[in-house]
Amino acid sequence: MTTTKSPGDGEEDKILADFRTLIEKLPPLPPTPLGEWNRDDEAAVRAVGIAWGWLMRTLRTAEAIRLLEQRGLGVECAPLRRSVVEHVIRLHWATTVDTRRFVEAALNKRKHSLGNVTLAAEAGTPLPDRALDIIELLKSEADPGSDSVSFKDLKSLMNDIPDYHILFQIWLTDTQESHATLTSSEAYVEFDPDEPGMHLHMEPTPHNHFRAMLPSMVLLGTEAFVYLAGIADQLTEPLADIRDRVTQLGTAQNSATGPG
Repeated sequence: MTTTKSPGDGEEDKILADFRTLIEKLPPLPPTPLGEWNRDDEAAVRAVGIAWGWLMRTLRTAEAIRLLEQRGLGVECAPLRRSVVEHVIRLHWATTVDTRRFVEAALNKRKHSLGNVTLAAEAGTPLPDRALDIIELLKSEADPGSDSVSFKDLKSLMNDIPDYHILFQIWLTDTQESHATLTSSEAYVEFDPDEPGMHLHMEPTPHNHFRAMLPSMVLLGTEAFVYLAGIADQLTEPLADIRDRVTQLGTAQNSATGPG
């Protein structure tokens, strides 16, 4: 398997590395209040923690994709690209609702998902010892009074954040590549148009690599996190500088591949 490099890859990797440096040196978070806390106070803190975890998943997955692409495994990165896009969509959505709603929705989502695990166990799929006790403990973190607060699937979420429709389309495309579909098979098979035959390939048909995609996703994720963390005002200039570089990277590739 050959290592794959193309012009512009260096700047893509440099931007991702600079994002890592920026995130490692983020300013301190605002202090949390002293005294008695209510559920709203807890949600305000927990929202930042959830967003941080999602940002780290976004950054590290983007870095993993680049390593795989450089090994010629770009086509196989569809599940990872899908994960990056989904986390960024969720991060942006979190900035459009109050922190209590965001956290309760996430807790309800986990409660529902764990409920599916227990249903499978009741139907005959075994679980390790004490697993059900742990599941019930995690489910109990959800607020019974917030049962109606929905995490929503991504399609429904587009009604709340219509400016992210393009990311939803990317997510749908990578979903086709991630699951066992005709699309996930086609890259390795070439059917003969003139006779009922085919060629089976060990390596896939190369895919188009839009170099600004991953830096754009990490940018959007970082912007969402610093907003939720209350430190956006301190990062206006460095994020604007990186945004300009991401734009230039995309523009340069479009110019190089455009007509004429």
